[in-house]
Amino acid sequence: MSAEPGQKPTRGRRGRPKVASDDTHRQAVTRAAWSCFLEHGYGRTTMGDVAAAARMSLSTIYRFFPSKTDLFSAVVALHRQSMLALPGAYDDLPLEVALGRIFQIDLDDEARRQREALMTMLLVESRQFPELATLLHEQGPLHAQRLLAEWLERQQSLNRLAVPDAAIAARMLMDVVFGASSMKPPDAPHWPGGDDRPAYLRLCFSMIAEGLKPRGAA
Repeated sequence: MSAEPGQKPTRGRRGRPKVASDDTHRQAVTRAAWSCFLEHGYGRTTMGDVAAAARMSLSTIYRFFPSKTDLFSAVVALHRQSMLALPGAYDDLPLEVALGRIFQIDLDDEARRQREALMTMLLVESRQFPELATLLHEQGPLHAQRLLAEWLERQQSLNRLAVPDAAIAARMLMDVVFGASSMKPPDAPHWPGGDDRPAYLRLCFSMIAEGLKPRGAA
């Protein structure tokens, strides 16, 4: 709209640029730390490296993560989510399909390679830095197992399956998918299934789902 004679043209107000949330920043820092740990290892990665990779100031990194151990913990949590998609809405899916979604068996090759590379790094670094071993155990496999046991208990409450002990059933499922820990080589994860791992796990989940059906269920 043109201005009247003698009046200055009015300009539209410019809105403030959208500011990313703290959660968005934390996720960006965690993913940057993931990349740095993979490239340099935990011991050789500095908080400055992470700040540079995340394109944030060092003070911002320390605001979200007071120490490198806190960063490692966040990477473990992110890794756990890449291994086990819980919590999630799977109640309407057949049990074997739900298990496939939870364990994310259809990841593409690149995502699978990144997941395996991170697991290898976590295992190696936790052996070199004992303070990380307990953190990895409690925030990684143990926490994932608890989440899975809670999901199994919910399915039992919905009469979708029957298990005498949800914690043992969760551990059994994780051993099926990731390989029993006693069978793993020292510096790399060994996951069963060979070249066609998704087909192998779908068959496993189908057999397990059949065995978990409540008695009398069709």
